[in-house]
Amino acid sequence: MIPYARRKSILEFMQSKEMVYLDEIQQQVNVSLATIRRDLKTLSEEGYIEQLSGGAARIITNVGEKSLSEKISLNKEEKEIIGSYAATLVQDGEFIFIGPGTTENHMIKHLESKDVTVATNGAFHIQELIKYNVNAILLGGNIVTDIGVLVGPVTLNQVSTMNFDKCFIGASGITFDRGISTSDIDVAEINKIAIKNSREVYFIGDSTKIGKNSRYTFAQIEEEHKLITTKNIDKKYIDDKRVIIID
Repeated sequence: MIPYARRKSILEFMQSKEMVYLDEIQQQVNVSLATIRRDLKTLSEEGYIEQLSGGAARIITNVGEKSLSEKISLNKEEKEIIGSYAATLVQDGEFIFIGPGTTENHMIKHLESKDVTVATNGAFHIQELIKYNVNAILLGGNIVTDIGVLVGPVTLNQVSTMNFDKCFIGASGITFDRGISTSDIDVAEINKIAIKNSREVYFIGDSTKIGKNSRYTFAQIEEEHKLITTKNIDKKYIDDKRVIIID
């Protein structure tokens, strides 16, 4: 089993228990204790789990993911403001990645007149992409139906071959200490690759996401990255050079 798949299996096993021990994980994934220790160290460094004394560990449980139908109706005004601004950063001739979230969905109509190509794993974006005649590559993979996202090895392989001018990625949680996070580990892995393969990186999120952590951190807000949000953000972030605040 490849390391990524093995760690995913470990996390899925841990989600059903309050706390697990090394020998339980070893029985589940059938690898050496040394390998389990390395995997837990990696998962701990990535913010997915907390290692405890006595050879135990527990998953870090934070804000969960709402269904697609719930998310579409939430904070629409802020999402529209953010999506409209984000689209102004896209220039003709660019190849961009947009994440699968509902805030990214608000970007699409503002790309209508631009000569750009969008790559995305947002299955529910397709209607907007067609409606506004935007050149697009819909990544293949398995559909997570409740959130309208394409994930899996096929999606990972495709995005790993692409080089983007810019990426625009939303999140379930955004904090300045734990980073940018999502509730789905497969989405997190795809986001990591898109970020790595992008010349410019923009995280987008309405003010309700700020200060919350979801299960899987996929990026930190670095000096060279930008977070696009609205004036409803806590005033303490106004002078942070990593944050673009839209009125």
